[in-house]
Amino acid sequence: MSEPAKQVEELEALIGTTIAERYRIDALLGVGGMGAVFRAHHLLLKRDVAVKVLHRELVANEDISRRFDREAQSAARLDHPNVIPVTEFGSTDSGMKYMVMQLLEGQELSYMLTEGPLDPMRAIELEVQILRGLEHAHNKGVIHRDLKPENVFVTTDHEDEEVLKLVDFGIAKIVDEDDEDDAKPLTRMGLIFGTPHYMSPEQATGSIIDQRTDVYSAGVLLYQMLAGRVPFDHEDPVSLVRMQVTVEPPPLPPQVPPQLVNVVQRMMAKEKDVRYQDARSARKDLQAVHSMLCAETGVPMRFASEDTGVVDPRDIYGSGGVPGSTLSASGSAPVFTQSTLDSSNQGLSTSPTMVPVGTSNFPAVGTSNYPAVGTTGYPSVGQSGHGSLQAMLASIPRKWLYAGGGFIGLLILIALLPLGGSDEDEADAGGEQGGGLGLVVAERGEDEGGEDEVEKPGASKETLISIDQALTSKNEDDALDVIRPALDQFPEDPQLLWREGKALSMKRARSSRLTALERYGDALDHDPSLIENPDFYAELYTLLRNRSLEEQAINLAVQKLGPGGHKFLLELVNVDDPKKTLSWIDRHRVLNVLGEDEDASKLVDWNLNLARDLYQSDEAPKPCIAFSDTLNSVLAAHDVYFVEHLFNDKLEPPEFKTNDAEDGEACALLEDKLDNVRKLYIASFPDETAEYAKSNKKRSTKKSSKKKKK
Repeated sequence: MSEPAKQVEELEALIGTTIAERYRIDALLGVGGMGAVFRAHHLLLKRDVAVKVLHRELVANEDISRRFDREAQSAARLDHPNVIPVTEFGSTDSGMKYMVMQLLEGQELSYMLTEGPLDPMRAIELEVQILRGLEHAHNKGVIHRDLKPENVFVTTDHEDEEVLKLVDFGIAKIVDEDDEDDAKPLTRMGLIFGTPHYMSPEQATGSIIDQRTDVYSAGVLLYQMLAGRVPFDHEDPVSLVRMQVTVEPPPLPPQVPPQLVNVVQRMMAKEKDVRYQDARSARKDLQAVHSMLCAETGVPMRFASEDTGVVDPRDIYGSGGVPGSTLSASGSAPVFTQSTLDSSNQGLSTSPTMVPVGTSNFPAVGTSNYPAVGTTGYPSVGQSGHGSLQAMLASIPRKWLYAGGGFIGLLILIALLPLGGSDEDEADAGGEQGGGLGLVVAERGEDEGGEDEVEKPGASKETLISIDQALTSKNEDDALDVIRPALDQFPEDPQLLWREGKALSMKRARSSRLTALERYGDALDHDPSLIENPDFYAELYTLLRNRSLEEQAINLAVQKLGPGGHKFLLELVNVDDPKKTLSWIDRHRVLNVLGEDEDASKLVDWNLNLARDLYQSDEAPKPCIAFSDTLNSVLAAHDVYFVEHLFNDKLEPPEFKTNDAEDGEACALLEDKLDNVRKLYIASFPDETAEYAKSNKKRSTKKSSKKKKK
């Protein structure tokens, strides 16, 4: 059995078990590269929870294991309506790591953003909740570091109001960490994790990070909500990171109020000292803009003037930094007040101008001083304060470590070289190469040992990255627009075929999903080793279980998956629900395949399938011979299991319908043969058969009385 199949089997084996003596595992909700999430029931509190477990094979990996612990430790510090709470974490006696969280129903913010720009007032209301969650986390000494739409969950409260929850603190930085060893696992060997589209300039350059890093990422989210797109996008991840450091965002749509544009500008300022110094300041200015817009439109105000979001001692004693931060009490940038928002000469209409609070400015509408997607030229930095970074960025290596596997988004591992400044949590970032930022993704076809393999012609890494970005953003049509021309050039590229299958499976039409199934099969034809890829297997397994594709799914599993398809085939033949039973022909086709494999054969419920044969024999090519053979097997089994089937009043031998003489002879003998098998079972299991005969008689009596009444 393949490793992915074993992994799925192990996870599903947890269903029905109890973790930590109080969490009953009820259902598998999702599987990712690091672990899986289950719906569970707290046996003492009588409520449902979410339980996240780390994959068994990853527990031994010290860095990944510590990352899992860090997520739990970071989230466990927090208790706020806009942060998903972690109530417990630990390890079972068998060594499995787990954490327990609130069970939420809703969707990621990323799904909401696929529908285009949001109304400015709604965008503010959502952003305020994000900032409140960050404000609380920062006050507790936790910096998220990976804020993006996939890590913001949208649910509703008991009054059906939208509530946003920050999730996934797996790469969070705990700024007041006492244990030096625990503070380093995510930055050991000079590595930083982040997502390029939402990464702050200081993350991209390996500089010191603090709470203002999250403010920048939150600003990118607000920009995306208002514009319907991210401010920076590029098919080349290296270029994308450069844009975060040196290029100003394109103008927001003209319908965005200038006062709101000013807030976005300041949240996304390249220089940390120009940016809002904390989430609270940004939130208060957003609430001021919202109140102003409410007054202009006559909409009731949603935020009271005294609304602070959280109990904050700074409202009484003045401002101060997050524990462990390097910010001064006052910060270095002027406070953005209501008077600033209302100042007519500071707002942006259709031509954004420089914001008074800093040197950063958006380009004017109609200008071309920011690159379009796919361009290689970049504007001069001018007076934006980033000239010192130009020489450094020019030397960025072009080799990347592409962590792609499950289309879960690009996770950049940035090898830090000496860039000036130090952070206790980000120390040891040195390297032997010259100044610059090393961004490393293995070449296609290289293995861990570095041995060269003969590389088949295929799509470039840049093309695959562009496709994965579209798939991660749930833009399957955009992905297909890139995939299909590439397939015209490389029709046998398994990576392209896999991605086309992935994109088509995201569509609702049955025809698209049928084609998707074919593409997964085509990918396996050209690279059979894909069945060992956990992400490929998980995606394909989900598609195979689609009832509308059953016939084609069986064909693929039987013809191409080998042992990797046995898990799915076993599920089909062992199903308990008669309504989901395969036809006689399909079921026997699957049974023949499973019977040839010793391990799979042991997992087949042969008694269940013999019972199915009793009822389905009229579907067989030779019905009477099939029924006769089944009676022989039932007699040889000599198992009490068959009593209820042999004496079921619905069981009748098939009639002779074929022109086959041999089948006709078998039909003539079936009544006597069934009667003889029943007599032998009565002799072997007298109590069970008598009990079943009695219940049958009662049912027959009830049916007769109903007929008489009619």
